[in-house]
Amino acid sequence: MKHFLLEGEHLMPFAAVSARLVDEHHAFLQRGYDEGHFLFSGPQIPAHGGFLVARAPSRQALDELLAGEPFVREGMMRFSRVTEFDPVQHQDALANWFGGKRG
Repeated sequence: MKHFLLEGEHLMPFAAVSARLVDEHHAFLQRGYDEGHFLFSGPQIPAHGGFLVARAPSRQALDELLAGEPFVREGMMRFSRVTEFDPVQHQDALANWFGGKRG
């Protein structure tokens, strides 16, 4: 499994995003958590974008998953930076999520 740090960039002011689309975004994220794809996410302060830590078998699989993200789908956000990383150290509580890797 590969691990990624993603930085999302809003392409329009967040205040202009409809409540329906925000709800769809939260539902997309929850599915990602429920299916084990996402570890954490949250907005930048101020809300010009956000961060997401994700895992997937490959970059291609990650891109396919993210294509369904509502803000991306509607052209309101893009992932301006996607960095694969190797989680060699982490808190013990994260061992299962990172596949038991320890530094």
